[in-house]
Amino acid sequence: MKKMFLLLLLLPVFAGAQKNYPQLVDNYMQAELKVKEYNGAVLIVKKGKPIYQKAFGLADREWNVLNTVNTKFRIGSITKQFTAACILQLAERGKLNLDDKLSKYFKDYPKGDSVTIHMLLNHTSGIKNYTDIGAFWPKAILPLSLDSMIAIFKNEPYDFSPGTQWNYSNSGYFLLGVIVEKVSGKKFSDYLLENIIQKAGLKNTSMDRLDSILQMRAKGYSKTKSGWEHAQYISMEGPYSAGAMVSTVNDLYMWMRALTNNKIISATSLQKMTTPYKNNYGYGVLIDSLKKHKRIWHNGGIPGFSSYLAYYPDDDLYVVAISNNDVSSTRVGNSLGSILYDIPVMKPYKPTEVKIDGSLLDRYVGKYIASGPIEIIKKEGKLYRHREDSPDVELKPESNTRLFYADESDRFIEFDTDKAGNIIKAWFISGEDKVEMKKL
Repeated sequence: MKKMFLLLLLLPVFAGAQKNYPQLVDNYMQAELKVKEYNGAVLIVKKGKPIYQKAFGLADREWNVLNTVNTKFRIGSITKQFTAACILQLAERGKLNLDDKLSKYFKDYPKGDSVTIHMLLNHTSGIKNYTDIGAFWPKAILPLSLDSMIAIFKNEPYDFSPGTQWNYSNSGYFLLGVIVEKVSGKKFSDYLLENIIQKAGLKNTSMDRLDSILQMRAKGYSKTKSGWEHAQYISMEGPYSAGAMVSTVNDLYMWMRALTNNKIISATSLQKMTTPYKNNYGYGVLIDSLKKHKRIWHNGGIPGFSSYLAYYPDDDLYVVAISNNDVSSTRVGNSLGSILYDIPVMKPYKPTEVKIDGSLLDRYVGKYIASGPIEIIKKEGKLYRHREDSPDVELKPESNTRLFYADESDRFIEFDTDKAGNIIKAWFISGEDKVEMKKL
């Protein structure tokens, strides 16, 4: 009887200690909406049950049409995992081999005998990323043929010898889409629909076509100093198998669930796809950890849209976020995952610049090393983040010991000081990450 009485006394304590995660997530998202003007939809599902799903902002600003959880957004590079699944399916069917040389499919491709399909899948081919080529962007508005697109990057110097290093390459995934067509005898969009989309049971996912009517389509927007405007126009022939798909948050969840439950490819193929090769990249997905929690994920960015899709296999947890106004869905997705794992998250806010003694600025000048080299320099009484091959970014003081990046990227540099004001430690802060910066 005493034991039962004790248990009854303890029950309210445990019940009260449980966190209301949907409310915590909504509190964060309301801050995103208010401060960053997050415009899109998010979905969180754990063990088959939705924890949170909500849409924000407008799908069409001209007609004042609201976003919903069924709104279709461009998903950019999340397309790559669909393309990778196409290739792995064809390999299972004996139509190709992951060790096949590029020259098998493109007879006169430079160094084609040195590049394999495996290298294209995990970004180790060294083939120049066409979105990094200046000649691409003036042509991005044109409905280029496959050959015309390939011609943009085909004769560019390799970034490195194939297989030796890692560099993200949309060009590699463009070539993979063409290989799907050559091997299957079908247009990439048709193969994708018949063998991937329909097999996963997706009703709101497709390759984007600008000449078709797509119900519930969101328009993409970008914000300038003068206000919101339509995002840069880009023809979908450019992104193609590297980034031209549209989907919804619910379809992306269903896709990842089908993929990881071997409904699309075999367990052996999935293992290849989710093996972290160089830079923790598999085939169309990244494999890493959010703190100690294993994560299989990818993000996407295309003018006017940002997307994020993550799966935490140990907890059967899925996090999806898509925006149609360039606001970082990666930041949002990382923060939502952190909230669910009780990792401290800084809510979005607009830091305010304060005036500090100019002599304090001199203390912070110098070279540091965090995840990479960084230098703080002083020009005309102001501090800047300086890195080679990157524009200087002004660092404004939020306090005597905390600086914020003036580009609205939610990055900070913070200093621990002793009583005399001498720097003890310096920290780079971005989202939930806080990395020590050692002064050189």
